[in-house]
Amino acid sequence: MDASILIVTRDRADELKETLEAMRRVAVPAGCEAELVVVDNGSSDHTQGVVKGCRLDGICVRHVVEEKPGLSHGRNRALAESSGEVILFTDDDVRPPEDWLVRMMDPIKEGEADGVAGGVVLAPHLLRPWMTAKHKAWLASSEWIDGGKPVSMVGANMVFARRVLEKVPEFDPELGAGALGCGEEGLFASQLLEAGFRITARLDVAMEHHCQESRLERGSWLAAAEKMGRSQAYRGHHWEHWGCRLGWWKRRQAQRRLAKWRAENPDKMVADGCAEQEMDLMFDAALADQHVLEAKRARNYARHGLVKLEG
Repeated sequence: MDASILIVTRDRADELKETLEAMRRVAVPAGCEAELVVVDNGSSDHTQGVVKGCRLDGICVRHVVEEKPGLSHGRNRALAESSGEVILFTDDDVRPPEDWLVRMMDPIKEGEADGVAGGVVLAPHLLRPWMTAKHKAWLASSEWIDGGKPVSMVGANMVFARRVLEKVPEFDPELGAGALGCGEEGLFASQLLEAGFRITARLDVAMEHHCQESRLERGSWLAAAEKMGRSQAYRGHHWEHWGCRLGWWKRRQAQRRLAKWRAENPDKMVADGCAEQEMDLMFDAALADQHVLEAKRARNYARHGLVKLEG
């Protein structure tokens, strides 16, 4: 195979069906052998029927079941099942542009890069007047990525050469949805760069993200902030080797700041949307709490390591 398109999904059959329908318009380069591997991470809905009923011109579609729960387990199974020299990860709730495959593969085929950070934009119906750049970024919009020198990638449009796996073999199963919540693609991108590989940006080749509107509710923003904080603490302890001096005190202070802000700003705790200040304070409180927990553990990596340490 020249290209492997990889999607991990769980109980989102209807969203997945629309994504697969949108894949019909993606142009396959002449002479390119392509496959689409959908990893079903323990769905209880009709996901299997959606995948097995999908037919794409020039792209072989396969359904694979990964019973270990968690997005990173699904991503790693997808890597193991794929055979393409170029690996293209995306999500089950996106709409690709027609030239997505051609333009995202080109930098790797031409030897310009080993990884490609593609663009992600929110579907128009999800946009709200109160949204800031941070709100959009937390819904996977790629506006925050430096187009000149990207140091990370968004999982909804993330591409890399198979040769990367010789040095960075997998996504960390302790990160991502179903585990601490997120951060697995960010750590993978950092490891890729640490290994000496190059990432380029194709932010103008943008996936349109059609996430569920429930993610715009205050509770969802706060849940995301907590997941991000806990995931960052894991990365900080295990990969960046942070110290944890006075960790318990920092945790208490972060919790107090969050409680104080809420007591002083009851008018800002609305159902739709969330104040950036509350998101940041929730992030800080979760990070401090998780860091105290992680600091009790042996580190999973050498500082900036590429693979987990044994034992």
